[in-house]
Amino acid sequence: MDEFVTISIRDIHLQLKPHAIKVSNNNALSALLTEDAETATEKLINNIKSEYLKLFADEFKVSDHSMAVEIWAHVYAEKFAEAIKNLSSINFIDAIANKILKHAEIIDIGESGHDDNRFVWDGLAPFKSTIASLLFSK
Repeated sequence: MDEFVTISIRDIHLQLKPHAIKVSNNNALSALLTEDAETATEKLINNIKSEYLKLFADEFKVSDHSMAVEIWAHVYAEKFAEAIKNLSSINFIDAIANKILKHAEIIDIGESGHDDNRFVWDGLAPFKSTIASLLFSK
């Protein structure tokens, strides 16, 4: 189901279905995240989860940190890939960073068992603060 959430006068397009949310990675989302990316992301996630709860009468079972990391990876694909590569010299991490660059147009966030990449974002979720500092340092 197509929905919009409005945050700081920005209308963010969503597609909601059981166990999955798609967020359009477009100019509205990019503009929202230029103001205060961490706070804007928190508001976005809260609003997305609220819409999901209203529509399906169930909680969306993906952690806020995992959602934030996945959103940033798509919006800031190039910067995110560089930040991830800086965290590790492991080839697997580099492969993840390269995959991010290829799939950035639609942010497809799914619950475990419904999203083949959930393990990637859940694995990076503990590094949310570090990733934020790398992405948003002035």
